[in-house]
Amino acid sequence: MPSCADGRMEEKMGLFGGNKEEAGATLPVSDAERWIAGTYAVWSEYCGGSYRYLGGYEKTKSNAKMIARVLRQDWMIKDHDSGVEMVEYLLKNAGPENIAFDYACACNMCGRMFIAGYFTREESIRYAAMAAEQIQRLYSSWEEYFQAYIEGAAGGSNVKEREPFEAAYLQFKNAADSPLLLNWNTALR
Repeated sequence: MPSCADGRMEEKMGLFGGNKEEAGATLPVSDAERWIAGTYAVWSEYCGGSYRYLGGYEKTKSNAKMIARVLRQDWMIKDHDSGVEMVEYLLKNAGPENIAFDYACACNMCGRMFIAGYFTREESIRYAAMAAEQIQRLYSSWEEYFQAYIEGAAGGSNVKEREPFEAAYLQFKNAADSPLLLNWNTALR
């Protein structure tokens, strides 16, 4: 997740007003999907999106175009096959110093590839669950995970500071629908 998507997600997402192609398509429909979206909730909030959506955003025409551009520019993903290659690369090569961030990038990328039209919703969840299960295996709680994630985001992104990510974490930490309310050991498949 090197960048949000140009200019802090097109200046805090003025894009939500676009024509909705698939109203509600990126709303999680299960605790497993909410858990997966929770893995990158900090990044979604930091970029002006929302932890409430798979990939951090509603699936609209304008969001799909913008996210496809970001996937191409930041991740060299231009279609289904290059997306699968990148997710598999992250799953295999998550770095020890940024492992939480790398696995969260894989989860987020899957949601974004669904928004961009490169993955079906089912593919998106299937691949994201692989990365999310690694996160569950490595950490014992949301708090432990997010501490590692924030550290990894500061080290693995171009921001290089913890404060913006800590502020994003506080935006959803105590919300009534916060992913932190989900059991850490939620079944993901």
